[in-house]
Amino acid sequence: MRTLRTEMRRALHRRAIRVLIAVGLIGCLVAGVIAYLTSATMTIAEMRLEEGGHPAILTDWWDADRHDGYLSVAMLFLLLGALFGGATYAGGEWKAGTVTTVLTWEPRRLRLHAARSASAFVLALVVGTAIQVAFLASFLPAVLAHGTTDGADGSFWFDLAVAVVRTSALAGAAAVLAVALATAARNTAFAVIAVLAWLIAVENVVRGLLPSASRWLWAENIGTVMTWSQLDGVEFDRGPGTAGATLVTYLAATVVAGTLSFTRRDITGPS
Repeated sequence: MRTLRTEMRRALHRRAIRVLIAVGLIGCLVAGVIAYLTSATMTIAEMRLEEGGHPAILTDWWDADRHDGYLSVAMLFLLLGALFGGATYAGGEWKAGTVTTVLTWEPRRLRLHAARSASAFVLALVVGTAIQVAFLASFLPAVLAHGTTDGADGSFWFDLAVAVVRTSALAGAAAVLAVALATAARNTAFAVIAVLAWLIAVENVVRGLLPSASRWLWAENIGTVMTWSQLDGVEFDRGPGTAGATLVTYLAATVVAGTLSFTRRDITGPS
């Protein structure tokens, strides 16, 4: 636990991590201002006719039946932020050449890497939850001044809370994935570029050449877990439980590879 707490403090002291958190909070503020200004010129009836609804209508924040809502706007940015944060956290150590220094304090590499991965998950989970709460709270002035809270019963708040926690857990997984890749490559950029290239280029090629394999792709499984529902417009059946198990398997394999790389390779200084 001492190693875990130390790694969390070291991560939060990184300037890049603080910048990512600040950018997220600024984005929440901008979203709230936009919601307030646009809702001031519309009636509630007009807001309801908007495609996807309007954040001034409280129940449009998350619809458990549609598995969608304004919370989904924050989901993608949160996952990208966690990916960048995890990659910066692990890759920055190699760039700064501080890995050897840390190992003189904690020479047990497996213990250190486990603490680093766990701290990335916990921080992404906590920060992700806080940013989502700030994002939704930024809409409250629009709701109270121009919108409505009709239909926001206990079931709505429960579904919203579950969606927030689920997204934060995915953000934690993205951070751990980035830590493993950045550790294996000893480079921040590799982790980010590898993930984005795989999702944007490789998986699109697979979808085009072998549509039946789409059920095994990262993007489809992430989308299924994020919405916790079967994806629309796909030619396969994939429940959220199966999608979650698939993601855990992929993540575990990547973490094992990163751990083996860290524990077995020679570490002499900055790379």
